[in-house]
Amino acid sequence: MRPRIIFGRFLLRLGKFIQSLSVMVMRPDDLIEHMRNSYAEPKNVEVWSKNSLVDSGLHEDETIVLKKIPLKKGRLLLLGIGGGREAIPLGKMGFDITGVDFAPDLVKSAIQNTAQKGINIEGIIQNITELNVSENTYDIAWLSAGMYSCIPTRKKRIKMVKRVNASLKQDGYFACQYLWTPRHMFSLKVEFARKAFAFLTLGNMSYEKGDVMWDDSHFVHLFRSEEEIRSEFEEGGFEVVHIDFPEGEVRRWAVLRKPVPNTRKN
Repeated sequence: MRPRIIFGRFLLRLGKFIQSLSVMVMRPDDLIEHMRNSYAEPKNVEVWSKNSLVDSGLHEDETIVLKKIPLKKGRLLLLGIGGGREAIPLGKMGFDITGVDFAPDLVKSAIQNTAQKGINIEGIIQNITELNVSENTYDIAWLSAGMYSCIPTRKKRIKMVKRVNASLKQDGYFACQYLWTPRHMFSLKVEFARKAFAFLTLGNMSYEKGDVMWDDSHFVHLFRSEEEIRSEFEEGGFEVVHIDFPEGEVRRWAVLRKPVPNTRKN
């Protein structure tokens, strides 16, 4: 191979490595704020609110997951409402929708878009990692687009799961999509270099294997095993009804159930 090609490939790999260090500089709260600022940009609000997307309805995998939940009506907590794509078909099915998003303009857009389709929803401006809604209120919570993986650190994810659990009625359901990779993408040497960089910059000491920046705009944690993701849901107080690990797919689904307390006396 020509020396210039070898050098060129080295620079490409070096560039990707340098780019990956962004997740080591920003601490968990910085990563969340970075994503909030990105999604709140007018150009991104426009993308998520455009008619072609909003009117596209539920994706095939979302329809399949919805069929795994025995409830066909009730109050539904839609986490990350975006421009209202999911709220419209779910509202037409008879669900009473409360939508949450951390970008104010997206919440406003979702309310407007759903109203144009005859669906009235409640919109709440909140970061889902600090979810603060009424307890024992909702029949279903719904989190799609792999957004569960956009929450940095296991601790914050489990905290969010516990808050979702508290918001649900007994025997309520949580449909949650996450991102998965069958292998870790960095060698031990690269992992050491990344952690050393975090230490030297007083950065993200909460870094976990599988943490990456996706398309420069948002953080994701790529889960690497069923046990890893299942343990977070169970620690959050849920019973795992269904968990999805098809080969070749990055986006995976879990259907969780809030168990009814055992009130039997011994």
